[in-house]
Amino acid sequence: MERKIKNGFTLIEMLIVITIVIVLTSIAVPSFSHIITSERLQSVAYQTAQDLKIVKEDGILYQQNLRIYFCVDPNKNRNVYFFETFQKDPIHETHYTPGDTPDGMHFIKRTLKYKIFFGPHHPFQSFGWIGGKQYYYLTFFSGAGAHFRGQPSMPDHITFTDNVSKTKFYVIVDTAGRIRISGAEPSS
Repeated sequence: MERKIKNGFTLIEMLIVITIVIVLTSIAVPSFSHIITSERLQSVAYQTAQDLKIVKEDGILYQQNLRIYFCVDPNKNRNVYFFETFQKDPIHETHYTPGDTPDGMHFIKRTLKYKIFFGPHHPFQSFGWIGGKQYYYLTFFSGAGAHFRGQPSMPDHITFTDNVSKTKFYVIVDTAGRIRISGAEPSS
């Protein structure tokens, strides 16, 4: 009598494999969620750091003191900033303000992605209120007068917080005008 060889899996073997896949997936999903949140925060921080560097470099290049404005709206709408790449009127040293309409070239508006917002820390110098929103600003100096090239008006940091996980990331501007990002809270 000849035996037939059966190809395939038994029901128990299939259930064991499915159980193993479910267990491994349940372990991996929280890690992926943390990685995605971290990548999103880093993306926003890198974009902001790059914009700060643009303001600093354009200030030196065009010999103008240039500003970046951060919205710290008390209604938790802290997800917008504006920055200059050229003064509104360089002859009279007039700056754009957050109330001006961004032109996308010399005055740019940036909205943070992924429901990320600025932390409760109010960085830099107070500009005041426009349209019910409070703004702070940072100036990068061109090198004229008593300031060296690329010097910030006030060294500090910007805290970015993920709205869902409350994870934080930081962009730091030091006294020499160096700009860096960090996952660790800067020391005061």
